[in-house]
Amino acid sequence: MSDISTNELRLLAAKIATSYVQANPVASDHLTGIIRVAYQGLRHCITPPPAPAVTARNRRRGRATSA
Repeated sequence: MSDISTNELRLLAAKIATSYVQANPVASDHLTGIIRVAYQGLRHCITPPPAPAVTARNRRRGRATSA
């Protein structure tokens, strides 16, 4: 994972949500959902991608790589 803590991600998500709400009309009951979506998006950005699957076809052609 990254060096960014959960609290830092929460603060960034809150800042993103604040900026969005300032620029767009939003009902107050939707604010938690906006923060949640921003937080999930940030977590997705810092999560490393999964290792590529090695298929039987790649093994036959000598393309399998070790991690």
